[in-house]
Amino acid sequence: MRFPRMLAFCTVVLLAVMGRGFSQSCDQPSFPTATPAPIDSTSCPLSGSGGAETNQNAAKNNFCASGTAQPMTIAQLAALQQQVQQNKSIPFGNEDAHPFTKSSGPATDRAPLAALGEGSEVVLTGYVKVSRQEGAESVNCGKGGSVPDEPAYHDIHIAIVASPANAECTGVVVEMTPRHRPATWSADLVNEVAAAKVPVRVTGQLMFDSSHSPCQNGKPVGTDPSRISLWEVHPIYQFEVCTQGDCSSGSGWVALETWKPSAKKPSTKTTSAKKSPAKKAGS
Repeated sequence: MRFPRMLAFCTVVLLAVMGRGFSQSCDQPSFPTATPAPIDSTSCPLSGSGGAETNQNAAKNNFCASGTAQPMTIAQLAALQQQVQQNKSIPFGNEDAHPFTKSSGPATDRAPLAALGEGSEVVLTGYVKVSRQEGAESVNCGKGGSVPDEPAYHDIHIAIVASPANAECTGVVVEMTPRHRPATWSADLVNEVAAAKVPVRVTGQLMFDSSHSPCQNGKPVGTDPSRISLWEVHPIYQFEVCTQGDCSSGSGWVALETWKPSAKKPSTKTTSAKKSPAKKAGS
């Protein structure tokens, strides 16, 4: 039912507005690990740096998504993007460029987004295209104060696509936040998964990032991240990697923190004294 989901989500936003620290709206938040991370010992609240992004930051920090996790596809997230664009009351895009809307984000009224599913728990399966370590952002209290400008205190941005060969603009974004993040989770590790070209399964909260725009005609808008939809899995509760090529049966998944890349087989070719030209990065 939509009403309980909206009520729980609004509770998270209310806690942020009231300045209740990093309080969650449920007794058992779905943190990736019970062990606190470095940022959890700071005074950075649910609303991050606040301001215009107060409610959106609270949404990004919600570890109490409602309901049983439902399967979600990139195609479904793209369809949800179209629903947002048909609702002229929902602003999105950055101040410099917002070609799809009259007003830029962030959306401070999250109720229309909650009606579309924001605040619910979803499971997305796909392939990692690329992972990037983010810098200081409002959601994690930016720079200065009690939060150091270091990777452990920032998000990890991950592009998920339906097939390894697909362009980044055909995919969506999932985010590992620094809250209760396993120490082994890193952009480098996730990029090893990308290089392995194996399926991943991401569980977390469905959230709409209204501070950006999706790709237009297959290209990113200005400096906005490449993606087909602004609907994200954010924050990530669980990140799993397929170890057997096809895990559609439900077996073969392991947690990222226990995943090991397959060892490369040693070459049986005779080593030549003549060195081959070095390959360019990404080739």
